[in-house]
Amino acid sequence: MIIVDFNSSFQSIPYRCSMFRWITCTCQRPFHYRRSIIYPLITFMITTGLLYGLVEHYTFTTHFISSSFYSNSTSFNLQCKLRNETIRAINLASNDYCKNLLKNISCKIDSISNFFPKSLPRFCPIQKGNFGDVIGCALNDENSTHHINKSQILDSDIMCIDYCLKHSVSFAEYNEFTGECYCLSTFNNQHRLITTNQKCTEIIFNNDNLRKNSTTIYRTSFIDFGNHLEKRRQTQNNTQTTIVFFLTVGGRKNLRQIKRLLRAIYSRQHYYLIHVDSRENYLYQELLILSKRISNIHLTNKRYPTTWGASTLLTAHLDGFKQIFDELKWNFSFVLNLSETDFPLKPIQVLTTFLSMYTSYNFLRSHSREPYKFIKSQGLFHTFIHCNDYMYRIGPRSLIQNIIYDGGSDWYVLNREFVYYVTYGNDELINGLRHTFNYSLLPCESFFHTVLSNSIYCDTYIRNNLRLVHWNRERGCKCQHKNVVDWCGCSPIIYRNIDKTTLNDTIDKPFFFARKFDPTIDETILDWIDEKISRRDLSNSAFYLQNIYHINDDTNNLNNVLKLIDSYARTILIDYQEHRRNCFRDDTIQLEQIHSVFQLSLYQGYLLQYKFNDGEQIELLIQLNLLTTINSKQVKRFEIGQELDSKEIVFIDRSRTFIEPKLVRVLIEWESMTDNNTSLVINSPNGAVLQRVKLHPSIEPLIIDIFFPVVSSPNMIGIWQMSIVKENHENFLASLNFLILLSNEDQSLNIQYLTIIKKFWSISNMCTTKINSSLCHDLSNQTKITAINDCFQQRWSYFFYDIKSDW
Repeated sequence: MIIVDFNSSFQSIPYRCSMFRWITCTCQRPFHYRRSIIYPLITFMITTGLLYGLVEHYTFTTHFISSSFYSNSTSFNLQCKLRNETIRAINLASNDYCKNLLKNISCKIDSISNFFPKSLPRFCPIQKGNFGDVIGCALNDENSTHHINKSQILDSDIMCIDYCLKHSVSFAEYNEFTGECYCLSTFNNQHRLITTNQKCTEIIFNNDNLRKNSTTIYRTSFIDFGNHLEKRRQTQNNTQTTIVFFLTVGGRKNLRQIKRLLRAIYSRQHYYLIHVDSRENYLYQELLILSKRISNIHLTNKRYPTTWGASTLLTAHLDGFKQIFDELKWNFSFVLNLSETDFPLKPIQVLTTFLSMYTSYNFLRSHSREPYKFIKSQGLFHTFIHCNDYMYRIGPRSLIQNIIYDGGSDWYVLNREFVYYVTYGNDELINGLRHTFNYSLLPCESFFHTVLSNSIYCDTYIRNNLRLVHWNRERGCKCQHKNVVDWCGCSPIIYRNIDKTTLNDTIDKPFFFARKFDPTIDETILDWIDEKISRRDLSNSAFYLQNIYHINDDTNNLNNVLKLIDSYARTILIDYQEHRRNCFRDDTIQLEQIHSVFQLSLYQGYLLQYKFNDGEQIELLIQLNLLTTINSKQVKRFEIGQELDSKEIVFIDRSRTFIEPKLVRVLIEWESMTDNNTSLVINSPNGAVLQRVKLHPSIEPLIIDIFFPVVSSPNMIGIWQMSIVKENHENFLASLNFLILLSNEDQSLNIQYLTIIKKFWSISNMCTTKINSSLCHDLSNQTKITAINDCFQQRWSYFFYDIKSDW
């Protein structure tokens, strides 16, 4: 990276009996715990929710207790010696509520020895022996090819056995005298045994040589489990297989893509439950309209902030499951989760037919090659607390003994019985895991896997989640989520048109969805898939609109650039508004919405929608006048902005308009570059060369940070130019323009500002929703507006019917 500083340069119940009978009868399988004399009472309490909160303790409520509760409750004002990691997290917290929460939970963990369970029972029937079974005392073989690890020094045989269980191996080899621990994938060397069914400590006393060279071999109980997909004949009618599609969505800008996804997967046979991030009111209100119109689409009653990796996401899933059973009472076969960046690869009928053959199975993708390494990368050795949209890491913790940790992708297809178990199960295993994972990073990537691996349902595990995910570790693992979590994580990248072959190769494979897609990065790949599965012509579809303002929003949330654009647009409407006043005594205009406009992923500008008091709505499309000019095949991309998506290598804001910038970033991607005689030249509005940056050949996109001084001089205000120039001949390989303005508190446009903005932005199109109204109809002859179109006929308009997302 080059830095330039201008100063220095979530009907029937799966328990196989009715709700009433379940209280008094013994169900065949749902839960793996013994019934006691108070069991009916406990069950009643569970089904009515009275016990659930007690069982979970803080699991679903801790993070949502009001700040005044924490500040006024002496029982929570705990005093303890804090770890350095906790102190660091407290210092990182931005307010007193979070600081108190981190401190009090940390003190509870230290003062309550069983805050996290130290051991949990493993109910999986697929086991080889029992955890800790002694095979015998054997002569040490440090060079065994079956060792899957180097020697570990551990304090006890239990720790060694559990360590090897966590590595998903069947045997542990431990020297009680030296503490050395090895994990064995197999043990067939019976000749190594000195004695069977006895530990070395039971037969060896004072022989130092035998102490050093003998180890006790134990069983961990692990045996490989999990099923793989196999071809099978259809055994039941697919009309009996009903799926609940559980969508967890966020980001107001994704509305059209969410509606497009719903259209692509919609069927009256299935159900759709949508959790909208609690911070996204616009998105919630828009999807609420859709849910009120279509009976099998519902929104969740409870909403949580679902930032990347947050524990609240698991809470959202479990609460969603409760709603499905308790309120909606849907009769379903599977729950399948999706996000707004997913899209189907096959018609939904194909998925329904496929799942009808696997109704007793659960589909999860696990990271089965190196499970222990995955567990560490997920931060499961640490305690995390979610507060104010951030996951704070407050200190280390031990893994729970006697169980297998498993994890991988957080996208699943879970059958009804297992979903009920994870939601309402009340045995020691599920209670312990629900509690523990409430304090875990990325819980959905490990919780369902770990529950399934250790419960009586482990024989239903199919290690495939039926998704295709686009991974590029080099680009997707750059700690890009540090703003929301105290950890480094990875995310998939967006599919683009160049990935057609990869996606097309899934036609005969068990892949039904792919992720991720983003219409603002590459919409052509989405259109290609959509046309294949829907068999519809999408060529005359609407432009892609991303909402960035709605009338129900607080206008203070508008950034200064949009406030200036709004002021500019209103100057164009003056003539039209003056003409309307001949028809209306009280003629007011209200800004309704602002959208960013994209055509086949190319940024087109802003769409501003205004409404008059008689209901007429006017829209203006405001576009950039000055675009990038590329004169050489050497230059592939030349862009400028402030906020860069480092994973996708695209700018989030593409307006090229900056209000008193301190820093702007330049992106240059070479098609070919073989010499060093190239520079980036930066010219001020008056043409003066203020900076010249030497450029070098680079395979990766080049990111250049440009720092500006305090913008106060009139010479800093206006249209700037950047050029890529061949030094020897001053040949312009590429050039672009950008606009710098001062902050304008009253948002009024003086003549100078209006002149500058008109040079950089233009109102390229204008439309009305009342083009055929007889009232004040002939506008072109009575105002200076020479053309005004019908919004319902303009592809860029909000009112144009979008075959992709309107249904």
